[in-house]
Amino acid sequence: MKVNTSKLFVLVLLLLMGCASACTQNPVPLVVPTLAVLPSPLPTNTPTDTPTLTWTFTPTATDLPSSTPTITSTPSSTFTETPLPTFTASLTFTPTLTDTPTLTHTPTPSRTPLPSRTPTFTITPSPTKTFTPSATMTPTPSATATITVTPTVAAAQIISFGSDMTSVLPNTTIHLAWTTTADTARIEQLSAQNSLLQVFPVAPTGQFTVVVPASFGRVITYRLIAVRNGVETSQSIPVTVTCQFAWFFGDQYQPANAGCPAVATTADGRYQPFERGVMFYLTANGLNRIYGVQYDQSLYTAVSNGWDGTTLNNSAPPNGRFMPQEMFNWAYYNTLAPIGSWNGALGWATSNIVSAPRTIQFENAVGGNNPFAIDAPDGAVYRFSGGDSGTWMRLR
Repeated sequence: MKVNTSKLFVLVLLLLMGCASACTQNPVPLVVPTLAVLPSPLPTNTPTDTPTLTWTFTPTATDLPSSTPTITSTPSSTFTETPLPTFTASLTFTPTLTDTPTLTHTPTPSRTPLPSRTPTFTITPSPTKTFTPSATMTPTPSATATITVTPTVAAAQIISFGSDMTSVLPNTTIHLAWTTTADTARIEQLSAQNSLLQVFPVAPTGQFTVVVPASFGRVITYRLIAVRNGVETSQSIPVTVTCQFAWFFGDQYQPANAGCPAVATTADGRYQPFERGVMFYLTANGLNRIYGVQYDQSLYTAVSNGWDGTTLNNSAPPNGRFMPQEMFNWAYYNTLAPIGSWNGALGWATSNIVSAPRTIQFENAVGGNNPFAIDAPDGAVYRFSGGDSGTWMRLR
């Protein structure tokens, strides 16, 4: 506002000076300079005002709008500070930085193949590791789904199978336990010759108690069979049968399927050989029995002794042969052989009767239909199948 006042003052002064020079022609104008001298500091501004006079109409017109810009200048500076173009540019760069991920995003497509490789990599091991051999060909789906899985999943598996004892005395109870992945299962009991003795249906996982028999050899095998989808798998446990007694003639001569022997007994006996067989008489174990053995078909028959001790049939035998003696004479003429008469089955005796103790040893238990062995004077040992008739075999 001070600036404008000065200018107005100068303009008024100049107007007054102009008017004075125009209205009077006296030397008074010399006074005007005097008046002009009063504002001595203005001459300094006069040169400045001179150009201003040159722009007389302009300053006037400009002053009014100039004051407006001046007022506008204040908010203009305020406005300039508010937007902070530089700051705005910074904000603009911030999105640009945000766009940088967009530029980074451009390589993302190149990373996208990596994810696309990931599924591809996942599929590749799937057929390869899933049983590529069983997979018919390269076709991944059919190999994995249809053929490949079937051999592994369909087959039953025996995870464990065991027994609490593997060496026992005959007729001992043992405990079997097992774990399988199967639909059904069974346990088979096998003899020393792997003959099937018994079958026990069991659960796929469980326990079972069984008595080890004494009459089927020194080794009894228990075989667990697990079944799934008709496919079987098996595992066996052999159980050794330990005998309390040994065979009197040596265990090595007894058949592998023979059970454990009972205690052997020896007592008074008789023995007489014939052309086609032999006869034994035994009193051991309280017996009083005659055993006739024919070579043909390896048959034998046993009868209780009915001889009175004196009566004999004295039919003369052929030259070089001997008649049956003592109790054999009674059995020869009064009982039947396995096939026909004893004379027809055995012929005549080839030597006299031998009176000496005979040993008998039963298998498993004494008596009944249990097999047994009898020795002969010449060191031979005969094994009988058991009971009063059956088959026999020579062990030694």
